[in-house]
Amino acid sequence: MAMRSVAWRAIGLLGAAALSVAGGCGGKEKATLQVWGADSLAASFREMEAEFEKLHPDTDVVLNVHGSVLVTHLLPDKDADVVALADHRLVRNVLNRDGLADWVAKFVSNEIVLAGHASSSRRAEITSDNWYEVLLKPDIQFGIADPTQDPCGYWSRLVWHLAERHYFTGKGQQRPLVQQLMERCPEGNIALDANRLISDLLVPARVDYAFVYKTHAVDYKLPYTPLAKEINLSDPAHGEDYAAAEISVPDYRGGRETIRGTYIAFGLTIPKKARHPELAQEFVRFMLSPKGMAILKRSGFSAISPARVPKWCTAPAFLGDLARAEE
Repeated sequence: MAMRSVAWRAIGLLGAAALSVAGGCGGKEKATLQVWGADSLAASFREMEAEFEKLHPDTDVVLNVHGSVLVTHLLPDKDADVVALADHRLVRNVLNRDGLADWVAKFVSNEIVLAGHASSSRRAEITSDNWYEVLLKPDIQFGIADPTQDPCGYWSRLVWHLAERHYFTGKGQQRPLVQQLMERCPEGNIALDANRLISDLLVPARVDYAFVYKTHAVDYKLPYTPLAKEINLSDPAHGEDYAAAEISVPDYRGGRETIRGTYIAFGLTIPKKARHPELAQEFVRFMLSPKGMAILKRSGFSAISPARVPKWCTAPAFLGDLARAEE
C-alpha cells in the first residue's frame, strides 16, 4: 500500500510539474495571425514575421505566399487576417466584389526586369535597348509567370505590348513583336508563379532569362537587365502610356478578362472576416512604419509613403497619418 501511495504521489507531482511548465510558457495559447501575400513579398514578409513576433511574443505569424491571382481564388475558403497583393486592383475587382474586403492601400511599387543567371547565353550582348532582339535568337530560352495566376505574368505580357509600341508602332514602324515573343515562349517556359519560374526554370538554367520583378532579382541575387521606364510599369508619370496596352487572359470562371496597363502598385487590406482584426491592424501599421518600409526597400521595392487609398474606398481610421486618400 505504501509503495502504491508513493507511486501515485510521484505521478501527481509529475502532472503538477507539467502544468507548471505549461503555465510558465505563457498560460494562454498564442494568437495565430494569418498573413497572405504575393510571392514577391516572401523575403520581406519573413523578416517582418521575425520582427513582429519580437514585438508581440504572444503572436505566431503564419505566412502564405502565392501568385496574387491564386491568392484571391483561395481566400474565400481560408482564414486570412492580412492580405497584400501585387496588383491593388485585385482587391476591388475580386475581393470587394465577393464581399471579402472593402478597402485597399497602395503601399509599394515595383518594376519588371529581365533576370538571368551566371551562365545565361549572350549575357555580354544584352542591354536595356536590345533585349528583345537577343531573346529572339534561336539559341535563347526565356520564360514568364502564368498570367492567369500571377500578376507578374500579365505585367510581363503588358511589357511586351508596350515595347512593340515604344520601339516600333510609336515610330511609324510595323513589327509584330508581341507575336514574335509569344511564339518564342512555349508553354513549358511558363511557370505557375514567379518564384517557381526562378527556382524551377531560371536557377537550374533551363531558361537563359526570365521576366520577373526587380525585387525577385534582388532577393535571389540574380544579374538583371533593367528595362526602359516607358515600358517597365514602374513610373506613375507614364501611367497614361501604360494604360494604352491591354491583354486578354482566361479567368477562373471560364471566360476571359481584359487587363489594362498601369504602374505597378501593391495593395494591402484586412479582410472583413479576419479572426484577429486588432492584431491585423498592428501588423499593417508595422508594415507601413519606417521600420517596415526599410525592410521592403532592402528587397528593392519603392515605398509609397504615406500609402495611398483609392477613391472607390475610404481609408480606415486606424491607418492615421500612415495613409491618405487619393485626390
